[in-house]
Amino acid sequence: MIDESTVTELREIAGRYPEARSGLLPMLHLVQSVEGRVTPEGIEACAEILGLTAAEVSGVATFYTMYKRKPVGEYTVGVCTNTLCAVMGG
Repeated sequence: MIDESTVTELREIAGRYPEARSGLLPMLHLVQSVEGRVTPEGIEACAEILGLTAAEVSGVATFYTMYKRKPVGEYTVGVCTNTLCAVMGG
């Protein structure tokens, strides 16, 4: 459940940007760090603060693989498969 201090932090993040919507990615990061994943409550809180629909926020959260919608383990293993990683020896 999103507590009041998290909502306050979400509002502060939104306030840092000339266009509040630009703060959505850091807001989702905060929700995930507090909740362990991007929860429906977190999506609703972000949407309300930014004046967006929950569907718009959910669309962003599902587009990026860094946001988890289901509970995950304590550690996440990622493998970089792009050209830059290959050039750097990855």
